[in-house]
Amino acid sequence: MKIALIIISCYLLGSIPFGYIVGKLFKKVDIREYGSGNIGASNALRILGPSLASFVVIGDIGKGIFSIYLAQHFNIDNLLILTITGLAVICGHDWSLFLGFKGGKGIATTIGVVFAFNPIIALLAVTVWVIVIIITRYTSLSSIFALISIFVFTILFKQPYEYIVFGAIILVLGIFKHKENIERLKSKKERKIGEKIKIEK
Repeated sequence: MKIALIIISCYLLGSIPFGYIVGKLFKKVDIREYGSGNIGASNALRILGPSLASFVVIGDIGKGIFSIYLAQHFNIDNLLILTITGLAVICGHDWSLFLGFKGGKGIATTIGVVFAFNPIIALLAVTVWVIVIIITRYTSLSSIFALISIFVFTILFKQPYEYIVFGAIILVLGIFKHKENIERLKSKKERKIGEKIKIEK
């Protein structure tokens, strides 16, 4: 019963749509109506600017970290259960209860979860993300490469099999969530980082 409540709590935590909240509070806009329609940091950067987007990043990463710490606080040390709570918070972000089971793509939240599991792997994944974004300026492509790197690093660093399976699942989930971006990348219609979206008043 305790485990079920923690998993549900982590899903609800993940469902908190920081991009939507920040947009409404500070700009009085629904960022789902602009750009990619995503509530994540990339679309927040286009719509809200870097300062407000940083709040979104912090919130999304923070709920990933906190979900694992929450489970550990209640003496959950089973790695399988911990990875399930991590997946629950990511799914909450991707399919938010508060937004009609729609949401973001879960990259920042995933980084938060991975940081709670292994900070070194999380930092390496962020490094991969930064390198790819500098080279290509495509946030979607850098996000996919970051997810690939997480899976690879969990193997190279000989992490527990639960973490390796987790890495595989989030990679498949990430590719699924980016399927439209992948199509736009193929057709060279994908937006690059830094492109601003005009908000109609």
